[in-house]
Amino acid sequence: MENKQNESEETQNNKVYINPNYSGETIKPETYNATGKVYNIFIFNETANSISANEKVIIKPNESYVFKIPDTMGVALDNGIQFFFGETEGLEVIDNKIQVAGLGGEWLDKLNVPKSTDWAFSILKPGEGDPIPE
Repeated sequence: MENKQNESEETQNNKVYINPNYSGETIKPETYNATGKVYNIFIFNETANSISANEKVIIKPNESYVFKIPDTMGVALDNGIQFFFGETEGLEVIDNKIQVAGLGGEWLDKLNVPKSTDWAFSILKPGEGDPIPE
């Protein structure tokens, strides 16, 4: 398994990384008590298809990407998953197909997650992600 890692330096306030062809509704992150602090969010794609956030950010199968974003911005992927800073919970995830799994422990080393990462996730096939808390 080859792990190619990309990093984004784009951190424009009040912007959302989004594919221009994305037709889903997105949530604006301005309800969160934002500080403008930049966070690193590691995403590893375990699906058979590429996932894109915009025309510059495409995560191919078995590759990863580190989003460097301030808490005034979110990430909307073309598969419907969204990461954003919410009103009370800090980083929140919309994952209607249950594809997102949090990474920790030995997986951080196996996937070469940078030490500077604040959150690490893997995108799996629908239904294989972490269960949504009730």
